[in-house]
Amino acid sequence: MTTDSTASDATLLIIDDESSVCRALSRILRKRAGEIVTAQTIVDAELVLDTKEVTHVLCDHLLGPGQPKGLETAIHWKQEYPSIQKLIILTGTDAAFGDPPAGIDKVLPKTTDPMLLAEYLEL
Repeated sequence: MTTDSTASDATLLIIDDESSVCRALSRILRKRAGEIVTAQTIVDAELVLDTKEVTHVLCDHLLGPGQPKGLETAIHWKQEYPSIQKLIILTGTDAAFGDPPAGIDKVLPKTTDPMLLAEYLEL
């Protein structure tokens, strides 16, 4: 887990099993969020959610072998963590596209431009 801070009040949690994706998104979005926290597993993400007032979440759908799927896990987070205002799932598979289930704001391809992600997150 890593943390990066700037001036805004938003706390963005980025969950992806690829550290390079976390670093790239953190670097691009750092001026849009007051704090950016990254996690590579659902367990680490939930530790962050249990200890911080996270307001925005970007979660990869496929987090590697043996990991629960992001969409299936994150679907309950807005209820469990009321500080979450926006929750977006990123995926490289077509399996998760379509209308997002309740609790998820959008399901987008991992190739979505980070500035467009910031717009969807309302950062």
